[in-house]
Amino acid sequence: MKKYLNINRLFLFAVLLSVLSTYSLLAQKKDVFIPNSCRQIIYGKVIDSKGDPLIAQVQVWYYPLRPVVENYGDSKIQGRTDNLIKMTYTTDKGFFSVRVPADTVVLMITKGPEWSLVKKVFVIKGREFNGIECNVTLQRLYDLGKLGIYSGDAHHHSIFSDGFQTPSEAANAMVGVGLSWGFLTDHNSTGGLKEWLSYKTKYFLPISGCEITTEPSELTNENGFGHMNQSFITEMNGKDVANPNIWARERFDGHNDVQSMIDLTHKQNGFFAVNHPFQSWDWSGRFKSWGKVKYFDAIEVWNGEPPRSFTMNTWDTNHININTWAVNAWYSYLNEGNRISGIAGSDCHDVYGVNAYPKGDFYWTTTTGNPRTYAYCKELSETNIKKAMKDGNLFLTSNFGPLLLISVDKKNPGEVVRVPGSGKVHLKIEVLANQKLLHINDAVRVIYNGKI
Repeated sequence: MKKYLNINRLFLFAVLLSVLSTYSLLAQKKDVFIPNSCRQIIYGKVIDSKGDPLIAQVQVWYYPLRPVVENYGDSKIQGRTDNLIKMTYTTDKGFFSVRVPADTVVLMITKGPEWSLVKKVFVIKGREFNGIECNVTLQRLYDLGKLGIYSGDAHHHSIFSDGFQTPSEAANAMVGVGLSWGFLTDHNSTGGLKEWLSYKTKYFLPISGCEITTEPSELTNENGFGHMNQSFITEMNGKDVANPNIWARERFDGHNDVQSMIDLTHKQNGFFAVNHPFQSWDWSGRFKSWGKVKYFDAIEVWNGEPPRSFTMNTWDTNHININTWAVNAWYSYLNEGNRISGIAGSDCHDVYGVNAYPKGDFYWTTTTGNPRTYAYCKELSETNIKKAMKDGNLFLTSNFGPLLLISVDKKNPGEVVRVPGSGKVHLKIEVLANQKLLHINDAVRVIYNGKI
C-alpha cells in the first residue's frame, strides 16, 4: 500500500512539473516582467595609482541641484526634501555599490582634498536593473603629511550620545575621507572612547574627547550655557557625571561652572574649545560666557555648515551663518592680543549624511571631516597634535579643499613674526586644489588687525 501511494505521488509530481514547464514556455512568449520602480545599481572598485584598494567616500546626488523644502512628515508639503540620494564608503578591498533612482544623478568619489575627485553624471532610465560598473582610480595629488601637516576632525559624535554610528564606523569614515586624526566628542559621555581608541593605526590617530552639553537647569530656554569640547582627557568632568540621562549630567547654574570646567580640563592637561558659540536655533547651545571666563584654548569658528555669510537653513530665523559670527568673535579676541586658536569640526552625527542638515546647494552636507582642521606637526602623535592646536599651528578647509599653504618670512601659522624696521614682511601663499577654482577678485583676503 505504501509503495502504491509513493508511486502515485511521484506520478502527480511529474504531472505538476510538466504543467509548470508548459506554463513557463507559454510565459516566455510574452514580455518579461520588469518592476515598475528602478532597481539600478552603480557598483565598482576604487584603487590608487599603484592598484591598491582604497577606503573612500562615495556620494550620489540628484543632478542638477534644486532648492529643497523641509518636510517633517507633512504630506501636504510638496517638493524635493534632499538633493543627496546616497552616501557610503568603500570596503577595505575598495568595493562599493549604491542603488539609484530613475533620474539624472551625479556620482562623486572622494578621499579628501589631497586626492583627485571623480564626478560622473549618469542618466538612469525607469525600470533599469542590469547594473552599471564604474571602477575608479584616485590619484594622490598632494601628500601634506610629508610636509608635517596632518588633517583631522575636531568634533564628531557616535551612538554613545545622539550619533547614528559606532565609534569604529566613525573612525572608518574618517579614514575614508583622508583624515589622519580625529576627536570623538559625544555629548556628556565618554562611553565610546575604549572602542574609539582601539582604532589607532600607523596612519590614523583617534583622540579622546567629550562635548560638555549644558542643558537648562530648570528646562527653560534661558539657562543653558552652551556646548564646549574637552579633548585629550582621561575622564569627563561635571556635577553629575554618573546620571544615566546624559543630558542631565552638566546642568550649569552660572559662569563659574563654565570656568570650573575649563580649569578641570587643564588639570588633566587637556584642550578646551568653545563649540558653535552663536548657534541660533538652540538657545541652550549658544555660548553665553563671553568676558566672564578665561583661559579657554580655542573657538570653533567653522562648524558643519558652508562658510558663507548667509545660511540656507529655514529654521535659522536670524538668517545668518553661525560661522560668520564665530569668526568675527575670534578676530576680536586676536585683536586684543589673545593667543586663541580657531578650529574646525564637522559636528557629524551621521557618517552617511541621511540625518544631516538639508542638502540644498553646492553638493554640501555635514559629514565626517567636512570641515576639517590641518595641524602642523613634525610627526603624527597626540602630543604634537595637541601642541599644534594650542599654538594655532593650523589651517582649516573643507572636504573639497582647497589646501592653503601660507608663510610670513618663512614662519608658519601660529608662529611669531618679528616685523623688521622697514615694516615690510614677505607673505607667501600657495593654493592647492583637486578641481578648478572660481576666479573672483576677493578669492584671497589678507586680514591684518581685523581689517581686510
